[in-house]
Amino acid sequence: MMISDPLSISARELRGKQSVRATFRLPDDTIELLKTAAEHLAVKQKSLLDQLVENRQVLDKVAQEGRVTGKSDIPRRQKTFVLSRKALAMLEEISARHGIARDLLLECSVQRLIPFVKAEQEKQKNRSRLSVDITIFLDTSRTLLQKSEALLDSDDRLRLKIEKMVTQVEKAINDMTGLLPVEKG
Repeated sequence: MMISDPLSISARELRGKQSVRATFRLPDDTIELLKTAAEHLAVKQKSLLDQLVENRQVLDKVAQEGRVTGKSDIPRRQKTFVLSRKALAMLEEISARHGIARDLLLECSVQRLIPFVKAEQEKQKNRSRLSVDITIFLDTSRTLLQKSEALLDSDDRLRLKIEKMVTQVEKAINDMTGLLPVEKG
């Protein structure tokens, strides 16, 4: 009996990771959902697609539910995606086994992202609300500094502490810039 080396990689595994292009007919909202989720996760759509369809048990469940809930009257458009050869083979295998269109199976798999995207959008709304408060806080801090400059000597310890505090607040807010939504105007 030969024991396999857990560190070795087979040619079959490497071929499974090869990228392939495949064209699907999907509703626009499904295409947009995939794009949005990939942006929120800061990953490529390929990685996300691979993640969604490479688990056989999950894909089996999605196929069973998709046969029941699948809607064929929704307008669709062709979209070519890059995904791993293994992911494409899994999609084709499960769709054939369950008698569900490969496009519908992918659509149902992508729809699993809806709760995640909604939660991320809610977080973004909360960040926007906090962004307003952060701006007010910074303005108030700067006003306090101006007031201390008008009332106290330039070498006054309290005025110096306020100046240091405002500098730290400005630095902290600058560090948060990537986390806060950009205001569209």
